[in-house]
Amino acid sequence: MAGLRERKKALTRATIAACAAELFARNGFRAVTMIEVAEAAEVSEQTVYNHFPTKESLVFDRADELRAALLDLDQYSGVVANYWEWLSAAVLGTSARRAIGNPGGMPRLVATDAGLRRYLLELADSWSSALAEVWVARPSGRFDDAVVARTLTDALLHVFVRAVDRLGTIETEEEIDALEAEIRTALDVFRPAFAAIG
Repeated sequence: MAGLRERKKALTRATIAACAAELFARNGFRAVTMIEVAEAAEVSEQTVYNHFPTKESLVFDRADELRAALLDLDQYSGVVANYWEWLSAAVLGTSARRAIGNPGGMPRLVATDAGLRRYLLELADSWSSALAEVWVARPSGRFDDAVVARTLTDALLHVFVRAVDRLGTIETEEEIDALEAEIRTALDVFRPAFAAIG
């Protein structure tokens, strides 16, 4: 029974997020109210707030899932390769190809709204801090220097922010291919830093 309840909650959440994206695409982020989102999703306003405490969180509806996956990155075996996989799941690959045709998706909305870009930067800073804390707290002591750990996680999360920024203006799959190649090149710069710590 609990499994059914969780599936219903997940479906409701997905429906709310999809309806919000349609409204944002049509009317712009600032013009849409939470009441309008609730009406479009055919749920109460309180149900919307139960799933999404702020209007910004409707745009970043995968934030909790992505944060959990980021904090689970293996710091010992191929950090850069694992981060590339995380980044691909977060905003590149299939997600990027969906984004170029979706004016209500996160990259497009961030590109057109300064408040959402600030939210993205705050999110990235929070994730970087949390990831550094996880790495420092692990028993092997690979990252026994908190400043080094935070410097490296800041660098990784900056790549995430730059990817979102670029995806907000990209129009073709060829541009996505070029962006992915640039990001792979940028991440290669980090490999010696992680190898030196190991």
